Amino acid sequence: MKFQVLGPLTVHGDSGPVVLGGIKQRATLGHLLLHANEVVATSALMGALWDGEPPPTARKMLQNAVSALRGLLAADGTRGGPVLLTHAPGYLLRVDGDDLDLATYRTLADRGRADLAAGAWPAAARTLRTALGLWRGPVLADLAESGADWPELRTLAQARSATHEDLYEAELACGRHQEVLEELETHAQREPTRERLCAQLMLALYRRGRQADALDAYRRTRTALASRLGLEPGRVLRAVERAVLDHDPVLGQPDALAIMALDGEPRRTTPAPVEPSPATTAPAPVVGFEPRPAARPATLPTPSSPFPYPGAPAGVLTEQHKQLSMLLVRTTLGKGLGGDPEDAARLSGELATAIRDEVARHGGKVSGVLGPVTFALFGVVRTREDDAERAVRAGRAILRRLRQYGGGGPVPVHGGSAPRVAVATGDVVVTCAADGTGAVPIVNGAVPKSCADLLETVPPGGIRVCAATRAGTERSLAYGPAEPDGSSEPLGPRTLCQDPPPALVGRERELEQLAGALGDVGRRQRPCLLTVLGEPGAGKSRLMAELARHARRSPHGYRVAGGHSSWCDRDRPLALLERTLASVTGSGRPDEAAQDALARTVHALFGTGERGTWLLDRLAPLLRPEPPAPADWPDLATAWRLLLTGLAAERPLLLVLEDLHTTPDPVLDLVTELADAAGPVPLLLAVTARPELLDRRPTWGGGRRDGLTLTLDPLDEPSSATLLDALLGHEELPADVRRDVLARIGGNPLYAVEYARELTGAGRPVGPPPMPRHVRQVVAAHLDTLPPLAKAVLVCASALGGVCCADGVAAVGGVHRADAAHWLDHLERRDFLRRSRHPSATGALRYAFRHPATREAVDALVPRTVREDRRRRAEAWTENTAALLTA
Repeated sequence: MKFQVLGPLTVHGDSGPVVLGGIKQRATLGHLLLHANEVVATSALMGALWDGEPPPTARKMLQNAVSALRGLLAADGTRGGPVLLTHAPGYLLRVDGDDLDLATYRTLADRGRADLAAGAWPAAARTLRTALGLWRGPVLADLAESGADWPELRTLAQARSATHEDLYEAELACGRHQEVLEELETHAQREPTRERLCAQLMLALYRRGRQADALDAYRRTRTALASRLGLEPGRVLRAVERAVLDHDPVLGQPDALAIMALDGEPRRTTPAPVEPSPATTAPAPVVGFEPRPAARPATLPTPSSPFPYPGAPAGVLTEQHKQLSMLLVRTTLGKGLGGDPEDAARLSGELATAIRDEVARHGGKVSGVLGPVTFALFGVVRTREDDAERAVRAGRAILRRLRQYGGGGPVPVHGGSAPRVAVATGDVVVTCAADGTGAVPIVNGAVPKSCADLLETVPPGGIRVCAATRAGTERSLAYGPAEPDGSSEPLGPRTLCQDPPPALVGRERELEQLAGALGDVGRRQRPCLLTVLGEPGAGKSRLMAELARHARRSPHGYRVAGGHSSWCDRDRPLALLERTLASVTGSGRPDEAAQDALARTVHALFGTGERGTWLLDRLAPLLRPEPPAPADWPDLATAWRLLLTGLAAERPLLLVLEDLHTTPDPVLDLVTELADAAGPVPLLLAVTARPELLDRRPTWGGGRRDGLTLTLDPLDEPSSATLLDALLGHEELPADVRRDVLARIGGNPLYAVEYARELTGAGRPVGPPPMPRHVRQVVAAHLDTLPPLAKAVLVCASALGGVCCADGVAAVGGVHRADAAHWLDHLERRDFLRRSRHPSATGALRYAFRHPATREAVDALVPRTVREDRRRRAEAWTENTAALLTA
């Protein structure tokens, strides 16, 4: 029995076509064939068969369709033929790959793509044309005509277009531009926003001597991208246009488009000449420098190697304004290696590995190597509020690690100069894939050049940072005197916090609940899991500090301990346990003194016998420099829980664990286990997290007899005003400036602190201050936790004036209304938007930005051309809607 889905659904048996039943039976078979040899959940099948809410008899109707299909398949009678199985949580249709045209197409397309990548262009063209010959029309065309609108149909349509582009690529490489020109023109008219297709059409036209027509094709695609998506052409398409204008000889090469996909636009500014190095790391497209590869790999753009990036869903931003930090490390090998290339290569590889390890450990990304200079970026894919601090700490860690390669180290460099490190921070434009993955992002701006200039001033063995980097990290890092150019040397972490904690205002209700939890735990002698959720800057840590103060003064005599999760825990997943252990033993930090303190604590609670020895042996690895082996984690977790339970049994214990949204899943499991299995002991387990914790653990804190979850809402305006006055001291603000600042603060205590610092510092602005740098980074980092489509919806919401509905977002962003509604609901749950009590004029739900700073950051994120295009679309949609309502 043969099945065909690449066109109308057809089934052929030995005696000819097989007649299928009604639409539900055909749809069930079609959906199962799209997922042949995969388990399809019953809920997924019902969602495919019925739009909206299925009828009460849906499950029975599905079972009837499956039963009829089983009878049809059984009539085949062939041993090893197709079979429809019940397989939890749904059904599995087992079909031989040779009996399904979709499977055959995928096999041929993959083979053709592999030939294309290997440079076997004639073979690739033959195979790809055979694959496309299996298509008889749109996938399941008969079902689509009946209303089926499944995501799989759109995905396969995109795959078909990508295979066509692979075919055109192979034909052009074979010199058959005349033969495919008509196909290219027809296809480009049908899909005018496909950049790879436009580049191929331009190349074919140019080779036919039609330069003007090639440029017209570029202009049509550029117009379509701007009008439909609000985007500019990508790097490669711009490079093709430049090559056509310049009559670049590269257009005559068989793999011209592959060459330009690697090279992109003309070289940008390069740093000062650097000494050659036998570095083994292959040069990659590096931000601002982009060295030309020594040899071109035989790789052509494919759906898995986009052209230039994966086809983004409508509205997704591939070009964004960001603030990032760049780290440059220069290492120079000496002349004492005796000219042995093997020694040089080995040493160069060790240096490169050491640098990459430290950059990755601190959350950065090595973007490439040019001679002896390594480039690393912090904040290019995902912004974090401490990107600059990460870069500086990574630079210092690299210098410490590379000291072993000095004259007295185990691998002497024999006369090579010590490494040098520079860090620069600033605003750039980042072009990357829609999902942040794939090719190395391209960064345009002054940061690469300023960092390269700064590197030239660094003495051997030193590190310098620019003025912007210092300004963003001075609260956590200490610095030496500034140089005349504004650069300075980081000396290490600050040991004391310079700023007193802000006043706690507007949280009286939360404090009452926390005090009640303290009293209940002490009185009832049983554990309680207290969770405090809030957006960045909402005051979670400040509230925990107040809770600790109340606990120490409580008549129940609480012991207070805690720890926090951090970005630097990448190499130590159990770091939170280490910090809590050091805290409860009174040593303050994991070190040798903590080992002695742990021994005293364990012996005091459990004695020096077998049980005490077992606990000490299991817990001691947490306080050693090397992280515990994963095989030891189960026993270690049990010992950690027993120790905390023993401490709470001796004396009520408040254990504060902060920033659990950054904690690995095994530690989250251990925290919940501690709350559930501690037994009848007075243990108040207080944890803080951002709302994204609920994305990972939707049921966190639920279903417990003794559990309390608080969500910190923004402060009301009187509380915000009181906090601002306390922070400003005797500073008086004009009434209009005060109103503007309070609106920008939006009830966020951290924002109040930062704006007060701007208003009281040196060089204070005359009018309302701009968004403080730290606030901007916090909001940008929070935005980067969103999926790309959710972020695109925020851009549309801002274009609509900050108040929007799903219809407006769909019109402005070019997305389906159902998708727009889904992401608006998601953004409300994530506290980026709030739902209005008043529906739109058409009765639709309306949403508004929860915080003014979010909208301001969204506008700053978007390129000017995209922002203006979205606003034009918003104005047009508003006018059309008003006209329809008044008609």
